Amino acid sequence: MNLASALVSSARTHPDRAALRLEDAVVSYRTLDQGSAHMAGLLHHRGVKPGDRVAIMLPNVPEFAVAYFGVLRAGGIVVPMNPLLKSREVAYYLGDSGARLLFAWHAFADEARAGARQAEAEVVVASPGTFDSLLTTAPSVEDLADRHEDDTAVILYTSGTTGQPKGAELTHANLTRNRDIVAGELLQLTADDVIFGGLPLFHAFGQTCTLNAAVASGACLTLLPRFDAGKALGILGEHGVTVFAGVPTVFGRLVREPDQDAYPVSRLRVSLTGGAAIPVQVLHDFQAALDCVVLEGYGLSETSPVASFNTLQAGPKPGSVGTPIRGVEMRVVAGDREVPLGESGEVAIRGHNVMKRYWQRPEETAAAIRDGWLYTGDIGRVDQDGYFWIIGRRT
Repeated sequence: MNLASALVSSARTHPDRAALRLEDAVVSYRTLDQGSAHMAGLLHHRGVKPGDRVAIMLPNVPEFAVAYFGVLRAGGIVVPMNPLLKSREVAYYLGDSGARLLFAWHAFADEARAGARQAEAEVVVASPGTFDSLLTTAPSVEDLADRHEDDTAVILYTSGTTGQPKGAELTHANLTRNRDIVAGELLQLTADDVIFGGLPLFHAFGQTCTLNAAVASGACLTLLPRFDAGKALGILGEHGVTVFAGVPTVFGRLVREPDQDAYPVSRLRVSLTGGAAIPVQVLHDFQAALDCVVLEGYGLSETSPVASFNTLQAGPKPGSVGTPIRGVEMRVVAGDREVPLGESGEVAIRGHNVMKRYWQRPEETAAAIRDGWLYTGDIGRVDQDGYFWIIGRRT
């Protein structure tokens, strides 16, 4: 199993369809696939072997997807990093993951270089045009590296609200199955869909629910590197977006945009949100303004990330985060004991989406995962219909 196999499949089936769009620039599936093959060749030339970690510190630009799938194609482990990290944080991520190679966007090169020097890692600075030129000098590796489903594909670092950030090891199976459920069951994507790509791709939500879901479906991901409500609405209308994904604050900014009526968004059919509770009034205002159903969901970096969601079939229950996705169990517990319906407790999750472990942190892994259940630290309740509600964080 290799998470990148979806790209190879879509490139064969839809070679000339748009895979990525950034403003007026369009990248076809054939071009994305070829770019990832040259990226894999570049990595091989630089001595990257299966299981090696490769960091990418890129915004929402086509180069992110090329690098991401190129690392996977070569059998490496992707370490996505926020482009806005400072040098001290860059050094920590590289040192902790053991990544010896970092691909960084030119606008953030100074911090990337300073951090990489501290971690004794190499930096490749990417910019429009120069990155393509670099790849064309590398051999093309057409074959995908053979990876076991339990091999790690991506190390996603948690926010580090308590202590230093920890790297959640997500396997090829974790991410493939989560992606397939999002694409096939939750969003019911086809190659005719256009997905809004404003969620950060270095985060699990953006990777699974936009980039990987789009590629697996042969759909187009239209990118926005830095969120701006006016630009976002322009993209929704001009690019014919059918699926919108964003965090709750983004929904609020869109409904408050004064020129909202100037942007026709007639193709938009579904929106999804997660990461925090969306105010019910904002949800209703968004649905009314854009004539589009909003589905709320829940998950963590440690769960690839989707654990539960409202569905198109059942319709949303505003304020709730829906029911567990197929193959995933959720319960509300006090200690290891499940609490009665309606009572609050810690949310625990078990299923194919739960991470392999925290990178090089056996004690933290043992504390978080017990008997296959991931104890999230989130406080929630479940109602009589089986819908989950997130209330807050464990103190």
